[in-house]
Amino acid sequence: MSAAAEPDQPISIAAAEQRISLRRRVLYVTVIYLVFLLLLMAVEVVPRLALPHLSSLDLFVATPQQKMQVANQAQAGIFEGDPLLLWRLKPNLHQVVWDYTLLSTNAQGFRGDYPTTAKEPGTFRIVCLGDSVTFGYRVPAVWPEKPNEYDREWLPYPMLLEKHLRQVNPDHRVDVINMAVPGYTSHQGLAWLRRDIDYLDPNLLIVSFGWNDVSLSDIPDRETIRTDWFPVVVRWLIDHSQAFAHATNWLRTRSKPQQGPVRPVPRVSDAEYVANFLSIIDLARAHKAGVMVIAAPYRDRVTNPPEAELMTRYRSALRSSMQDHQVPYLEILELTEAAASVNKGWFGELIHPNHMGHRLMTSEILEMLSKKAMVKDLTVKGFTP
Repeated sequence: MSAAAEPDQPISIAAAEQRISLRRRVLYVTVIYLVFLLLLMAVEVVPRLALPHLSSLDLFVATPQQKMQVANQAQAGIFEGDPLLLWRLKPNLHQVVWDYTLLSTNAQGFRGDYPTTAKEPGTFRIVCLGDSVTFGYRVPAVWPEKPNEYDREWLPYPMLLEKHLRQVNPDHRVDVINMAVPGYTSHQGLAWLRRDIDYLDPNLLIVSFGWNDVSLSDIPDRETIRTDWFPVVVRWLIDHSQAFAHATNWLRTRSKPQQGPVRPVPRVSDAEYVANFLSIIDLARAHKAGVMVIAAPYRDRVTNPPEAELMTRYRSALRSSMQDHQVPYLEILELTEAAASVNKGWFGELIHPNHMGHRLMTSEILEMLSKKAMVKDLTVKGFTP
């Protein structure tokens, strides 16, 4: 018995040595990873403790034109950095007065007073994708020192749509999501919708962009707001790591400024503008959502003639394309420069409709929904502008 067992002893010793060797390798690897993680923590903790906090918003927003809109001391109170879109609305704002606009945001950063959750069965959901017009700039308009003195019926058109559709359809659940941020172009709107359309799951998409697209910038959006994976990952690291943010800021301060004069160009060219809308429409249709396009409002041709000419050109190109692709297209005459002699009562200033302008938009949208039979099983009539 003992003689038969002897050949097994070297094998047992070899197996034991192999197990010890495996433990050592695991231990060595674990130690190396722990040291690496500790170094990473030290690299991150030291800047957070020893250096001033750097806002990702300030690092993302690079052009003077964009800084003037969203990343300066007067404007930045409602914005924060976004790795994909450069800026977004801060979540969970409550009755904040920003640039004479009273607003609240939900936990998802949309302008609204209830959470945006996954769509419940039986819900008809409308998503209004746009810029400061859809957002409702200065609607309601209030004075910062008198934040409670405003008419609660003064609402942006997405909120008016929801309020009216819920009133006339008490047996249906209707949600209208205000998917709009001041300063956004159709370039940002397309990227945003690509990211979130599965989650939002709209039945109907209402889209309107314009003034930001034609506004002049030192760098067009396709260059300053790249949406492919690499720049988005870099911006995500900046947004989540103060060490990375300080390193990025240090590199920028040592980069050579561009030589020679800069010739400003529209943030989005007219060809890109139309292409972005067509991509938005294709995306919505792929998700079985209806689509309506609203022409961008603009008050007159006199205040800024070159800009007015661009607005007319972009609107004309969009109108032609929407007709060719049989997309419901709403152009409200009173909110264009064609009605400049009589349309001042609908505007707060050159670009943005006031509360009466938003009531007019709501009325015209509901009329289009009825005319094109875009909202099945829902009543849309009965709204007074």
